[in-house]
Amino acid sequence: MTLQEVLGKAMQFLNICAIYYGMQLMRCALISLGVSAGICVLRKTVLRNSVFLKGALWSLFIPVLFVGKLKFFYENTIGIILFSWWTEFFKLHVWVYWLYIGGVVVYALLLCAKRRNMKKLTAGMEKRNVGDTVIYVAKLPVTPSAIGVLRPKIVMPEIMLECYDSRELQTILLHEKTHIQLGHLWFYFSWDVLRALLWMNPLLAAGTRFLREDLEEICDWVTIHKSKNSAYDYGQLLLKSMKVLQAGSEEFNPYANFAGDKEFQNICQRMRRIACFGAKRYQKLSSFLVLAFTIVFVLGAVFLIDRISYGRWNENDGVLVYGYDVERGTANLFTDDELQEMISYDESHVFIDRAAFEKFLRDSNVLGEVFIVFGGYFKLPGFVGYGYSCCYEPDSVSQVVKLPYDKPKEDWMLTLIRVM
Repeated sequence: MTLQEVLGKAMQFLNICAIYYGMQLMRCALISLGVSAGICVLRKTVLRNSVFLKGALWSLFIPVLFVGKLKFFYENTIGIILFSWWTEFFKLHVWVYWLYIGGVVVYALLLCAKRRNMKKLTAGMEKRNVGDTVIYVAKLPVTPSAIGVLRPKIVMPEIMLECYDSRELQTILLHEKTHIQLGHLWFYFSWDVLRALLWMNPLLAAGTRFLREDLEEICDWVTIHKSKNSAYDYGQLLLKSMKVLQAGSEEFNPYANFAGDKEFQNICQRMRRIACFGAKRYQKLSSFLVLAFTIVFVLGAVFLIDRISYGRWNENDGVLVYGYDVERGTANLFTDDELQEMISYDESHVFIDRAAFEKFLRDSNVLGEVFIVFGGYFKLPGFVGYGYSCCYEPDSVSQVVKLPYDKPKEDWMLTLIRVM
């Protein structure tokens, strides 16, 4: 194989990958629009006062990432009407899929750059021990934050270390440690991955603020319980924090968050939520049950979606008849359930009911050479795969025509396509 042929094959493979993954991600992005709207409505209405259930709503996006290969898009009338036309259109305009994949890459790079800048910023900070906790001290009056994923760090402004007593500092550190212990840093990272993959959904970027708000509410409630403080004392500490940070700089925006959120939680709304915690009793059992239910629900939804979706590759049990008339220069392709009753095959031969098949050819006005295509596999219906074929011999007198066929050896591209 020449270098030009290798490059041509490689480009063909990349185009197939762009179409295959771009097609699925675009479907996921469209469906995520409805999920985004549903979450926004539920968290403001039915689940407005349910702290943990409201936070659990965001897990609904996990199953969305697996809906790209649903059989609904190919076998359901509504799915065919809504999705088949643009799927076929974009297959003829591969650049659309490349544009989407490019958007994923660009969005991911921007989010990675943001995290990298944060890492560089903390690398130059002074480290101090507050009790048994190592913190990074910021010279600027920024709000305390927990950042990172694999190696989380707690950042605290120097002015707080100077103005707070040890008990107040421990409460603030407990809040940030609770974020880490509850896995919120992983949630934020996963959210960034989701935003990159489904960047076409503008509601995801807007939803970042609401996600932080819900996770912050969970953290506030758990911290109040762990610290043994009252909701009133906790709220007073929060107000003191805002005053201290404002005093540290005239230009300081009290709503700015070190972790990058441009519009930090509305302080008044947050204070109202904290005040409500005084009338509620935190129960570990209820929070554990919500967590268990969420995990079971998400895993069940993913399993169900997998059951009603096409696999990584799918055996092709259909039969096609291809007729080509050399003299007229015409070709006809037929697929019919009746063909599967006339034609069967094993590992080396095809068996044809001659009388029934030739009647089918006459009724269908199939002229010229006749090829039978069968078996093999496909990625998605009408998209990439291969099968076996043989040429029909019309001069046979047997009731059952037995034709041999060869199985072509897969090349490297077909092997990669099968497993990708």
